[in-house]
Amino acid sequence: ALPFVSDTSSLHPVVRSYRYRLSPTNAQVRCLESWLALTRELYNAALQERRDAWRKQQIRISAYDQMSALPDVRGVRPEFGAVPNVVQRGAIRRLDRAFAGFFQRCKTGKKPGYPRFRGRGRFESILIDDLGGENPVVAGGKRVKVPMLGKVKFRQHRPLEGTLKAMRLTRDAGGRWFVTFACVDVPTKPLPSTGKVVGVDLGLTSFIATSDADIVPNARPRAAARLTIERAQRRVSRRRRGSERRRAAVRLLARAHAHVANIRRERSITLARGLVAAYDTICVEKLNIKGLAGGMLAKSVNDAGWGDFLYWLRVKAESAGRVVVEVDPRGTSQVCSACGVVVAKTLSERVHR
Repeated sequence: ALPFVSDTSSLHPVVRSYRYRLSPTNAQVRCLESWLALTRELYNAALQERRDAWRKQQIRISAYDQMSALPDVRGVRPEFGAVPNVVQRGAIRRLDRAFAGFFQRCKTGKKPGYPRFRGRGRFESILIDDLGGENPVVAGGKRVKVPMLGKVKFRQHRPLEGTLKAMRLTRDAGGRWFVTFACVDVPTKPLPSTGKVVGVDLGLTSFIATSDADIVPNARPRAAARLTIERAQRRVSRRRRGSERRRAAVRLLARAHAHVANIRRERSITLARGLVAAYDTICVEKLNIKGLAGGMLAKSVNDAGWGDFLYWLRVKAESAGRVVVEVDPRGTSQVCSACGVVVAKTLSERVHR
């Protein structure tokens, strides 16, 4: 009996996010950066209002109350008039979801994690979750229309599917801008059945080893880029805090890390697609990745990117109508899969006989 089965064979529509690279002009970049600064200030002020109202008077302020006060805010602070109303409401909704997660964790007994104030560099996205029933993608898929900003060029490398519900403009640590569209009712694309089942073992020496004796070596992308990252880190440490040269060095370091993350992401997607195309049922280990990443092999575990691979495996399996099964890994390397006899092995023994 399998302890946990994640059945992704349902053919019902799913929710998907589509992320594209933005190419704004210099004027549009300055406008977006001002929106980020003002919405971060609004987020922090709304958080302080909720916190103080509960601590001093035991009053709970809702998102509706704070959205109703936005016209008064624009009256006192005219600069907020340059930020679209939907963007300001998106910042309030973002705070409301943070509190919803906080209360949910309190109920389930997890570490609550009270919502935090956002400093510079900790608030890098603009949420627009009320599109007014309009499709913001215009000019034949070459531009995205943003309220009070105009049409921004973006690279639509794949078509959108389903019903568009919201979009988010995000700036990464390297200063690049992206747009993410949230779509619902995205149709699945089931693949023809192969009748095959496979077991996948995750490791550090080899990234994955399947029960069909297929071995995929561990690419170790961060180890390959170690010298580049170390040089970028030393460059940051030599710069004076708060200077423009330090911020430029930080952007270069962020781009080096982003390059490693992109390599890891593309590898995970490629492997997941291959497994989903070849097998109907895929069995993987139910690993405590967070616990393993805190041990002696933390750097190697993080570089391997097991969690990223498992995420994309579930996503691709859901779209293709496949089944992903999580198996408790305890004893799986000691027990013979054919006869059930326990054959004790050390970590250095890589073959079962």
